[in-house]
Amino acid sequence: MGRYLIWRAATAMAVVVALSALCFALLDLAPGSPAADILEARSGGRPPSAAAVTRLEHEMGMDDPLPVRYGRWAAGAVRGDFGVSYGSGRPVSEVLGDTVPWTLLLTLVAIVFSVAGAVLIGLAAALTRRAWLRRTIEAGMFVLGGMPGFVTSLLLLYVFAAWLQVLPSGGLSRPGEPVTLAVLLPHLVLPALALAFGHHFGTYVRLVETGVGRLRSAPHVENARARGLSRWTVTVRHLLRPGMVPFTARLGVGVGGLIAGAYATEMIFSWPGVGRQAIYAAREQDYAVLTAVVLVTGVIVIVANLLGDLAVAWLDPRVRLSGGGTHDVGD
Repeated sequence: MGRYLIWRAATAMAVVVALSALCFALLDLAPGSPAADILEARSGGRPPSAAAVTRLEHEMGMDDPLPVRYGRWAAGAVRGDFGVSYGSGRPVSEVLGDTVPWTLLLTLVAIVFSVAGAVLIGLAAALTRRAWLRRTIEAGMFVLGGMPGFVTSLLLLYVFAAWLQVLPSGGLSRPGEPVTLAVLLPHLVLPALALAFGHHFGTYVRLVETGVGRLRSAPHVENARARGLSRWTVTVRHLLRPGMVPFTARLGVGVGGLIAGAYATEMIFSWPGVGRQAIYAAREQDYAVLTAVVLVTGVIVIVANLLGDLAVAWLDPRVRLSGGGTHDVGD
């Protein structure tokens, strides 16, 4: 397990370096000049002269070759220094500190909802002997799988915030109200549910159903029943744990989809996370913030994939022995 962990961590670090270089290069090719935007904002909307733009670009080091600028930025990023926001003038690390924790909180709660729901519904579909229940679950997952995330968000807003009025519609708290745990939790429910039960949720349910269903009549399961083990023990130890391998492998990859879905979810529910910040930064051509946001988001996804691979290796020893990733999980 130690060698497998080292191999996966080294691979993850290589991906982070490649991601940072690609992200920096692509944003450098984006149209527009941050220096021109800064000067225009300082002058109250008047277009700056070409000489002023050139002078500010030189002061910002933007006329240096791309490898030099990337090396300077990467050296600062390793220390947690991502530069200064072109729009607000604040250190980018402060902007990330104000937004990343809220996105992590939203994503973690959404993962808990998604895992709990997928396991419960997938187990029900795999173990039930009622055909109508299985068909109902399959139909529901089919509909949910074809529904865009923003539609799910708007439906939840309409039902629980506008119609029933049992949950707040967005934000962290009401205007002027301090953000406490008791105030935050009701505001967290709707965006977390919208993110958890997006189009990926149906795939999770089917993976649990398939993984558990194919083991129902396996010899080791029949042997456990014959030894008089309780139904709970048979289900958890002999069905759920090995049956969760495909689902766990997909969940690690699916965190990227959750992060991408968080961008729209945060805008709809006025959630002050990194997704909403990224949209504002792209709109204002604040490339310093946007580069850092894309990199941090990528690192979160890579770490989630690494944790997913480690969870699969813990559930299925064959992965550790083969030294491979989630693609080595047996069919």
